[in-house]
Amino acid sequence: MRLREMSDLGAHRGPDATVFFTWQEATAEASASDTIKGEPIYAGLSYRHLDLGTEHFNPNILQRQGLYLLFDGAIYNAQELRAALSLDADVTDPQLILNAYQMWGDEFVNRLIGIWALVIWDSNTQRLFCSRDRFGSKPLCYLIQDQVFYFASEIKQLLPVLETKEVNAQMLWRMNKVSGMHLYQDQTPFRQIKILEPGQNLSIQRGKIQKEYYYRLNTEMFETSQLSFADAAEYYLELFRESVRLCATEPEEITCALSGGLDSTAILAILSKLKSQPISTFSTWFEDAQLDEREYIELANNSFNAQGTLLSPTAEEAWQSLLDATWYSDLPLGSGCSAQLSVFKAARKQGFKVLIGGQGSDELTAGYRHAQYRYLADLAHGRQFPQFIASLKSISKAKRPVELISIVAKSGLSLLFPESQLYRQEMKHLHFEPFSSDFLESSKDADMDALDMPETSRLSSFSYNMVYNTTLQTLLHFEDRMSAMAGMQSRSPFLDYRLVELAFSLPSSYKLDPPQGKRIHRAAIQDMVPKPILERKDKAIFGTPFTQRWMRNELKDRVYDIFTSSSFRRSGYWNLSKIMSRWQSYLNGNDKDAQMLYQVVATHIWLKTFNII
Repeated sequence: MRLREMSDLGAHRGPDATVFFTWQEATAEASASDTIKGEPIYAGLSYRHLDLGTEHFNPNILQRQGLYLLFDGAIYNAQELRAALSLDADVTDPQLILNAYQMWGDEFVNRLIGIWALVIWDSNTQRLFCSRDRFGSKPLCYLIQDQVFYFASEIKQLLPVLETKEVNAQMLWRMNKVSGMHLYQDQTPFRQIKILEPGQNLSIQRGKIQKEYYYRLNTEMFETSQLSFADAAEYYLELFRESVRLCATEPEEITCALSGGLDSTAILAILSKLKSQPISTFSTWFEDAQLDEREYIELANNSFNAQGTLLSPTAEEAWQSLLDATWYSDLPLGSGCSAQLSVFKAARKQGFKVLIGGQGSDELTAGYRHAQYRYLADLAHGRQFPQFIASLKSISKAKRPVELISIVAKSGLSLLFPESQLYRQEMKHLHFEPFSSDFLESSKDADMDALDMPETSRLSSFSYNMVYNTTLQTLLHFEDRMSAMAGMQSRSPFLDYRLVELAFSLPSSYKLDPPQGKRIHRAAIQDMVPKPILERKDKAIFGTPFTQRWMRNELKDRVYDIFTSSSFRRSGYWNLSKIMSRWQSYLNGNDKDAQMLYQVVATHIWLKTFNII
């Protein structure tokens, strides 16, 4: 039966229990069970439960007075909501959600702090209500076909009912050409399958579908704060501490990823004071200098009496992860995902089910290098020439002349062009075009218009897009899929909406102090993080040597086998001569096209995994 098949494809997300609710006809009562019969049904819901060890699971908690709930996530402020609703302390998150829905209607989601994808079927009013958390930590996708509404956590769960597996060529082209842009608005790589966007509700009643944002960052509040820098740093720290506390309230056995940088070390510092037992941390390292953070990881672990586990996946393990995890990911896999997956698997093996990470910090406080170009463009646009010159002088101390010229040129482009045009230029000039002319014809209308926000500063616009349209959504997607693959839940304290709103309300100068970003973050945590970590300027990326080393050495034959395979050459997707030319250049030591070559490999594996070619 299709409902059972769709449910089984998401079994890894909730391996501890299964509940089906099925209706034989529109007016019938639901039949609930942990198995499902092979008879035709009018409608059905399937829930897969992940036991986090915080509450006893009973299928009855998913239904209340004609309401039926599917829920993936965690409500961090459950204690406060129970008090507001006069509920007992042992009321579970699902029971709390149903009570809140009965009390406040759709507006109840505005009272939640946490991560969630949830669906409520109200049999009393014959209405379906769906909601996704404010910044998209938890996934929810859907398909409308033949007057039937299908929904699931993951794209693959909808494929059994998808009549035509039509690829969204524009989406596929965009995610290959722009680094970190695997998601865009409500689109997926399959044209008919959509995702509910962060901060959106969707409802269906009497055949009418309504979709609206219940939450979106208010651009009118950007950079309007009147707080002094000192007061802003104090308030930032207060909100950050509270967010970590809420993420870690339950369960006691919680762990964190540790990279050796500012964000994860600050999280560890706060966790170490919240928990009675030493915190366990999980980290990856590689022999490459830009990927070896062991010095700072050890310093952080020793400073907070943490028990660290160091991991270093091999090239073969990373290749196997690429093959296996592509199915779980639903999208072509990022080159750093094998490191991420190794962390989740090791943590799960040691008995942990919740891992706290630092996603979101760079987006909030201008931690990315490209934020600097927008900041300089804003200074020039505002005729703040003394600040502009001072910033360039600060940057020049750490840069070669050719690098400084590049920064000035990119800042000039940021001054002249809107965000969409900047990304189009990146697509055109930064990476070579690997696709065939036929594929490009089908993808030529791919738009980037959602990136343009003329009413904000260039830095705020850039950061807003980082949150909603580019890097953060991609990072959260992979983090969710890798954690689910390992049977875990990931949480990101930087994405408490109160902290996010504060960061966006602050002046740009509170975030950037060229050549460094994250000024407000550094100031807020300066008394809790070891000084060598606080002051370092050489933070390595979290990733693997996949593109810079492994494809040229240990994995060279595997990549060559793909490029010369019949499925690759006959697929019609690729510009074969250009790819082989760039491949030879890469083998000769040119790293310029390494990332795009990896994207080609990852996309081909995705096409094969989902039987598109």
